[in-house]
Amino acid sequence: MRMRLALAMAVAAGAPASAMPLPRAGRPPAVATTAGDGLRCLGASTMQPLLAAWARAFHMHRPRAAVEIGDRSHYSAEGVAAALAGQANCISFAREPFPAERAAFERRLGQAPIVIPVAGGSYATPHGTFALAVYVNRANPLRGLTLPQLAALFSGAPAPGGQQPLATWGQLGLRGDWAARPIHLYGMTPRRASGNPPGIVNFLDRRVLGARRWRRDLRVQVDAPGTSALAAIVRSVGADPDGIGYSGFGYAGGAVRALPLAVARGAPFRAGTPAEVAAGRYALARTIYLGFPRTGTGGLSPAACRFLSFVLGAEGQRLVAQDRMHFDPLTPAQDRAARAALAREGLCEASPPTADARPPHPRPGYIERNGAVRIVGYNDMRWMLEALDRRFESTHPGIRFDLVLEGTRTAPAALADGSSLFAPMGAEFTDQALARYRRRVGADPLRFRVAHAALDPRARSSPLAVFVNPANPLSTISMRQLRAIFAAPTRLTEGMQLGLGGAWAHWRIHPCGLAADTALGVFMRRHHFAGAPYAASYRGFRESTQVLRQVAADPSALCLADLNQASPAVRVVGIRLPAGAGVTRGSQQDIVSGRYPLDRHLYVYLRSPLARRGDSLACAYLDLMLSAPGQRIIAASAPGYLPLSAAERAIERRRLHLAGCDRPVSRVLPTFLPEANPHAELQ
Repeated sequence: MRMRLALAMAVAAGAPASAMPLPRAGRPPAVATTAGDGLRCLGASTMQPLLAAWARAFHMHRPRAAVEIGDRSHYSAEGVAAALAGQANCISFAREPFPAERAAFERRLGQAPIVIPVAGGSYATPHGTFALAVYVNRANPLRGLTLPQLAALFSGAPAPGGQQPLATWGQLGLRGDWAARPIHLYGMTPRRASGNPPGIVNFLDRRVLGARRWRRDLRVQVDAPGTSALAAIVRSVGADPDGIGYSGFGYAGGAVRALPLAVARGAPFRAGTPAEVAAGRYALARTIYLGFPRTGTGGLSPAACRFLSFVLGAEGQRLVAQDRMHFDPLTPAQDRAARAALAREGLCEASPPTADARPPHPRPGYIERNGAVRIVGYNDMRWMLEALDRRFESTHPGIRFDLVLEGTRTAPAALADGSSLFAPMGAEFTDQALARYRRRVGADPLRFRVAHAALDPRARSSPLAVFVNPANPLSTISMRQLRAIFAAPTRLTEGMQLGLGGAWAHWRIHPCGLAADTALGVFMRRHHFAGAPYAASYRGFRESTQVLRQVAADPSALCLADLNQASPAVRVVGIRLPAGAGVTRGSQQDIVSGRYPLDRHLYVYLRSPLARRGDSLACAYLDLMLSAPGQRIIAASAPGYLPLSAAERAIERRRLHLAGCDRPVSRVLPTFLPEANPHAELQ
């Protein structure tokens, strides 16, 4: 069947946009890229069903639009060749364009093509632009890799920062017998006979290696009858204890183990679960694209802009989720990046308004394109928030949440820019974060306590405690004495000042604890030292485990650290309460009742003032958290955070209502979601 090229012919015939086969012989007329023309898309066969679904749905909304999908091409390269020959003006890329393809466009057409991400790749669908895993032998104890380490492994050239290629497992931190063992690298051929790399290698070139070459000692695996290179890589690593290689998650086997990956040092490690891949949080998740030749003005034709607007819109992304290749819809961040690229280059500024276009409806920043409500914040609150989400969703059908919990430090900025419904945090705003928030919003956020810190050693947030070496006879201390030891100016330095006699009377106290700039260091200075700096003799550590190792090794140490990390190697010092109220050592009862002065809390921050309709959802959620059922959910969730007392709940609920959350939940919820608008144009 011959493809209909002219828009006028498509409109006159009333033909729907659909999959159209390419002609078998002859050279079709050139496809122009000027305003008013339709689109002909050729390229990757794995994207053809999705493109056809997009074209059909787009035609339902815009009957005058013509989008034709060729079904005879198999590879992205065929779409590139057709575009260079003037036979297509839309390319489906199931991979990133090769450098040689961009160069060919510049030579032939004078400008590189415009390539826009339109969906995430799949998790593990065969041939579905799947995410990549990095495998080691099951016997290998390596816990994870950063992308810079991965680049240093597979590249034969030094990194821009000077890091040399890695040759032994000891260079990645392994000890004992593993330290001197050589690293054996397995992968696909870096270059095919055509001069281009395989698509997966091209992705790794861009994502990991940059401009660095592949190592010469790479043990190249190739496709063979009955097996693929990717399967051969996994099989080889499984047979070689010193091996490491990349492949898809669908090729995993019992003899290998996929390593968690982080994008950089200090970034969170991701195991590459389907949820992490779909959310764009896994380092080697992949993307599919549409490419377009530039018009004479260097931008996109109005036809391309209108089609892209639909593809990137809510209905287009819903079709991604329904596609048989199991591609993932774009994440909000990916969508913003795609639209920002279009806006930054002015690629769609020439698009004229059309009769069937409707103005976009404003949407809160925390509402994702799939309608989910995003919550950004503390990773250790995941279990309680997941349980609270289920309760909230069960009583309010149609509402669902997306938890993006990468740490307390991520919450303030997300609350300030409106990309999180509220900010769940394991510590208070730092002074710097609060200053940035004030500059952005013009007011302070509202802070609410939602739980006490945990005594369970698995929890990241614990009450603090005073620790000494077991040899030290000190049994109790007051908060006033603590301040005199830890805060400048130091007024208490010897054991006799704490009531000790004998050999301990002249004990020179060695104070230590969490570093002044850590959350715990800030907590003590803000709440117990009246903002005073730490004493000159104070020794700060990054982690409580380091503090307690110091206490166990130093009989003169008196230190502050997490109570939930106590062990037989150290001893907790009781805290004397004022006015003869007794001594507390941080029991669960003392913590919940408010008797323990070194207790800490988990918080939820809301925007202030609570003036917009969308704030009603945040109010309703926090109302659940502070209710008796909500507190029972928190208490039952891992890893053991303690609920508020009835008196504390009453105080926080009163503050919530005074802040403007005093409307009935059932009346405010329907107002938070925007009306669906799949026709919004790119701006």
